[in-house]
Amino acid sequence: MAVEVVQLTGLDWEEGLAFLNEVFGEHGEHNFATLLPSIYQPTEDLMACNHAVREDGRIRAVVGLFPMDWQVGDVMLKVGGIGGVSTHLSVRGKGYMKVLMNHCVEKMQVQGYHLSWLGGQRQRYGYFGYEKCGQQLSVSLTSANVRHVFGDLASLRFEPIEDDDKATIDTARHLHDAQLVHCLRGDSDVFPRFLANWYHRPYVALDAADKMVGYLVADESGGNVLELLGRDADTAVDMARSWVQSREDNGASFDIPATQFELLQKMSALGEGVSVGSSGNWQIYDWQATLDALLQVRAAGGGLADGDVVVGIQGYVNLRLQGDGPQISCVKVDDPAAVTWDPSIAMRVFFGPLPPAAVTTVPATAATLLAWCPLPLGWPRQDGV
Repeated sequence: MAVEVVQLTGLDWEEGLAFLNEVFGEHGEHNFATLLPSIYQPTEDLMACNHAVREDGRIRAVVGLFPMDWQVGDVMLKVGGIGGVSTHLSVRGKGYMKVLMNHCVEKMQVQGYHLSWLGGQRQRYGYFGYEKCGQQLSVSLTSANVRHVFGDLASLRFEPIEDDDKATIDTARHLHDAQLVHCLRGDSDVFPRFLANWYHRPYVALDAADKMVGYLVADESGGNVLELLGRDADTAVDMARSWVQSREDNGASFDIPATQFELLQKMSALGEGVSVGSSGNWQIYDWQATLDALLQVRAAGGGLADGDVVVGIQGYVNLRLQGDGPQISCVKVDDPAAVTWDPSIAMRVFFGPLPPAAVTTVPATAATLLAWCPLPLGWPRQDGV
């Protein structure tokens, strides 16, 4: 018998959230309304992002497909975030998760999404075309680092950002939206929800004159800073230094997107260490648009070596990636490919986190990729679903 997939509505809010909380609660108490307030709200639009299977009238499986607009340089890419993947214990083994995942992947392909992101176990989602790749970068900064580099400089001061502090929230939103690469989070009424995702807490950074110079988002312990934005890179470094000085524990780690080139250079030169990992599971639907946008951003971080290579991706047309001085492009071509990879290998070659030569053998005819890749594909924790 065919399994029917339905979209939930605002009327399903209580049942839907109770279902998610119950299934995920098998491994610890969950409350999705407070865990991810950016996407779990009792509205028609947000509840419709949840695709479900009902059995005897009751929800028995859910997969959330949350559309997100991703500003990548001058280009807007449409990203499908997959989250809340859940099946009730009583019906596991019936294939409902497979039905829902295939439904959402097909929906993204038909509706013109450029790419999709999700967290979760690699092989579990590899069956649906996802691969773990991209870059998640974190710099650890200890009190010893701060003492040796900065001495006894006066620290900036931090205060929690309250939901009703509209002026501070507006300034924080403008700092966030000024980034070369960022996810659109909505207006000042919606923006604070993203800062509160994962039970994290936003703080405003104030100078000696009580003027806001930036903001950061930290976890409950304060030992992990997930978002660090100042009015410029030097201010952001000063914020990181001051945050470490304000803590009794020994330092903190700071997530820094690969596209914040100047800040990453400054922080990596100061910190005790840098960790590099994948940014999640990705699936690319529009390779040409995605690669072209990320090439432009990569070029903004420093000149790219001149090069010209045609790459074939199984199931997709061949692509010519070309760089000649300031002109960088990725276009579809009928020319023969210097190398052809399946999408899984192509994602790891183009987006890392390892260099291409650590992923597969790159022929001399495609050696340009060794200088260009990995391209800066990442996804901030606060935008996760």
